[in-house]
Amino acid sequence: MTPRTTVSFAWALVLAAATVIGSLAASCMMPFVALAVMSAATMTRRRAAVTVAAAWAANEAIGFTLLHFPANASSFGWGAAALVAALGAMLAASLLAARGRLSAARLAGAFVLGFAAYEGVMAAWGLAGGGLATFAPAIVAQIALNEAIWLVGLAAVQLLLTWRAPKLFGAAPALSLI
Repeated sequence: MTPRTTVSFAWALVLAAATVIGSLAASCMMPFVALAVMSAATMTRRRAAVTVAAAWAANEAIGFTLLHFPANASSFGWGAAALVAALGAMLAASLLAARGRLSAARLAGAFVLGFAAYEGVMAAWGLAGGGLATFAPAIVAQIALNEAIWLVGLAAVQLLLTWRAPKLFGAAPALSLI
């Protein structure tokens, strides 16, 4: 592996591991939006898509093996919708997220776009599949808060890792408010 590939792989591994551990801790409430936004902000689109898809696959494996998701069409459909929604969130977030530059305003904007894309895809699937009960405003607000907390945590981890281990995680990004 080249040094640049090692940097990308190390951060992708940290992101995937953190979100999967979080998924286990929160009974599979995977922070896909936070993962998508941080991937979009720190990686090429291709690497971000691979990272998001790998974390999704790990989450699905945990769900069906350890958490005993039912192996039925509904579960598989919601799982596929989650993958499409997470990739959509990453693409939407990449419209504002500037790779190599961690700005609070850009990250917040990328989060809003990513969250809207994710929830939009999931709601469309729910509408098609007859499951809109989980889209009550209080539930969506709780999910948004969970995702925002995860985003702040992942951003802090990224800053810490780049400052403490730049050979493994790359140079620390330029920071700004805007």
